[in-house]
Order: sequence, then structure tokens, then C-alpha cells
Amino acid sequence: MKIPCTCINDRLKPEEIPQSKWVVKGQEYHITHVYNNIQQNGIKGVELFEHDISECLPYNCYRLDRFAFTEENLKKLIEMMKDCTELNNVDISSIVEKLTSVEELDGII
Repeated sequence: MKIPCTCINDRLKPEEIPQSKWVVKGQEYHITHVYNNIQQNGIKGVELFEHDISECLPYNCYRLDRFAFTEENLKKLIEMMKDCTELNNVDISSIVEKLTSVEELDGII
């Protein structure tokens, strides 16, 4: 499953991630996996179909809060979170509360 999302924050690119693999504000990407990234202090991370940064240690994922979702895709994201075993015992509703919807971005991007 690939869940569409829109990048809303491309600031503060870590040195370890090449520019060619960095996200661009306003661009659409597709999330393929969500997990609780222990290496990044528990930040909820996502893997993108478009960019593999698994070898850019210690950054092997993008922060979830860099992206916004339509209501329909947010529902798909919640289902994906439930399926990702790395998120066992994580309060998914508290994660979702902090996300931005694409509708909220009208005129911002």
C-alpha cells in the first residue's frame, strides 16, 4: 500500500541525507511504512516510495509531521499504523491529532 501525502516542511535537512533524497515542500509523496523510530528519539517515522534513505544513518526515515493528508488518506494512514508492529502500544490517536490536513493548507503551499 502507498498512501499519498503532501510535504509541508522541508526545513532543517540533516547533512547525512543527500539533497537528491530530500523532500520538497508542496510535492506529493507516497508513504509505504510507518514506525516508531527509536534512533530519532521516538519520532514517528515514515518511509517514502520515492526516496530510500535507509543508508543515511542515523536518519533512516522522514518525520511524519513533515507531511499533510487528505481525510481519506488519513484514514488509510491510521490503518497502516495499526498494521505496523513497531507501533504496538503507541497511542495512534495522539499521533493523528498532531497531523495537518491538506484542507488546512489551502493557500499556504
